[in-house]
Amino acid sequence: MHPVFWKALCAVLLLCVLVQQFGSQSKTLLRDHVFESSHDPSYTPSEAYEPKEFNHHNETGLETPHSDGWSYNWERDRDNHGLSAEQCDIAFPELYYEIDRAVHQWQDKKITPSMLDVHSINDGTVRVLLVDQQIRILQTRGMKRNDFRARITSVLHQVFRAITAVEGVDQPMPDMEFTVIVDDHVVFAAEPQPFWGFTRKFSQPRHDNIWIMPDFHFWAAPPEADAFRIQQSKCRQHDAPLERKIPKVVWRGVEWTNPEVRKPLIEATQGQQWADVVAMHWDKGDAIMPMDAFCKFRYMVNTEGRAWSARMTHLLNCDSLLFVHDVEWIAHYYHLLDTGSNCVRVERDFSDLGEKVLYFNDHTEEAQAVADAQRKTFRERYTTPAASACYWRKMMRAWAAASFEPTTKVVMKQKDKLQSAERLRGISLEEFLNHDNTRDYGDDEKLNMLHHNEQEWVEKGKEHEDKHP
Repeated sequence: MHPVFWKALCAVLLLCVLVQQFGSQSKTLLRDHVFESSHDPSYTPSEAYEPKEFNHHNETGLETPHSDGWSYNWERDRDNHGLSAEQCDIAFPELYYEIDRAVHQWQDKKITPSMLDVHSINDGTVRVLLVDQQIRILQTRGMKRNDFRARITSVLHQVFRAITAVEGVDQPMPDMEFTVIVDDHVVFAAEPQPFWGFTRKFSQPRHDNIWIMPDFHFWAAPPEADAFRIQQSKCRQHDAPLERKIPKVVWRGVEWTNPEVRKPLIEATQGQQWADVVAMHWDKGDAIMPMDAFCKFRYMVNTEGRAWSARMTHLLNCDSLLFVHDVEWIAHYYHLLDTGSNCVRVERDFSDLGEKVLYFNDHTEEAQAVADAQRKTFRERYTTPAASACYWRKMMRAWAAASFEPTTKVVMKQKDKLQSAERLRGISLEEFLNHDNTRDYGDDEKLNMLHHNEQEWVEKGKEHEDKHP
C-alpha cells in the first residue's frame, strides 16, 4: 500500500491511544476548584510551579494493591501512625501537593536561621529544634493564652507522635530547626519567611512562602471536638443513607468571625424548612452542637472564619453531603476537594443554596454518589490519623533537605569548673510540657538561666535531705 496510507493509519492509532489514556479522566488543577481567584488576574500562585494533575475521580475503595503485596485497607490502617515511607506513598499518593509546592517555592532561595526569628507581630509561635530524634523548644510566644497554648502543644504532640511511631521502621529523621505559627494566619515582618502554618491565602503571593502543616484539630480541639481518632469513631456511629438522615442543611457558628460570608448564609436560610442554621454565642450554650451531631443531617455547609475553617475537617468525618463556597484560605488537603465529585459548590453569598438543597432532595442517587466519594476520599483515606502522620514526616524530611543544618549546642556560662561548657540548645519537649508552660520561653540565655535555677533547686533539695533524712 501507499506510504501515505500507513502514515495516516499510524496517526489514527496514536490518536486512539491518547484518547484512551487521557480522555476518560477528568483532572483539574488546584486553581480550577473551589478556590477564590486572585484579586490580581495576572497573579498565579507559585507561578513557575507546575503542579501534577490529580485524578479526583479515582475510586478510593478499601484497598490500594501494590506489587510487593502490601495494600492500604482503611479499616485496618486508618489509625496506624507508623506506616513506612513506602507504605505512605502507596496509601496516600495525592496527599503531598502543598509540600511539593513549598519545596518549589524555596528551591532557589537560601533558608537561614535568621529567617526563623520570632517577631512580636505573630502571637502563638514556637521555635523548635529537632536533634537526634528529640524535640527541643527554643522559643515560644503566646503561651499565656489558653487557645494558643493548646494549639502549640497539639502541634508538638503530632510531631512527636509522627517521629516516634516509625523508630526502627524508617531512616532516622535528620536534625532540623523550624518555626511554627499557630494563629489563624501567618503575619510576616519585612521579608517573607519560611514559617510553618495551618493555612495560606490563595490571593496573597507572600503566603506562597508558608509551609502548610496539619492543623491542631488533627490532635484534639476540646471542648468543640474530642481527640481526632475518637471524633472519627463518634461520627461513624451516625452513618446512614442520605434518605434516612434529617432532610435539612445544618450549620452552627459565630457571625462576627467572617460576617461577609456568614451573614448571607444566615439570611438565606432564615425561616426555611430545609435549613437548621443558627448563629452561636459562646456564652450561651443552647445553640452549641456536638461535632458528631452534624452527621445526623443530610446536608452540611462549611464557611470560612478568620481564615480557613478547621471545622471542615470534622464535617468530612460525616457521610453526609457537604456544600462548600469558594474559599480564600487553603489547608493542607484542600487540593483534593473536587466540586461535583466529592463536595458541592455553592455561591459565596449562598444565593443558590436553597435551589441545590431542593435539587438533591429530588435526586438522592446523585447526592449519595457525591457523599460516598467524599467519605472514601477523606474520612477513609486523606484525613485519617495515618495520613496526617505520613504528611508530617514527608514535610519534615522535605524541610530538612531545603533548609540549613542547625546548630545544636550552646556554650554555657560556667558557675564552676565541674559543669560542662556546652549543652543542647533549648529545653526538651518533656521538660517543656512538665514545666510552667503558661509563660513564654525566650532565647538561649534565658534558657541557660532556667537550667541554672533548676541546678540550684536540686542542690537545695539535696541539702534539705541531708539535714532531714
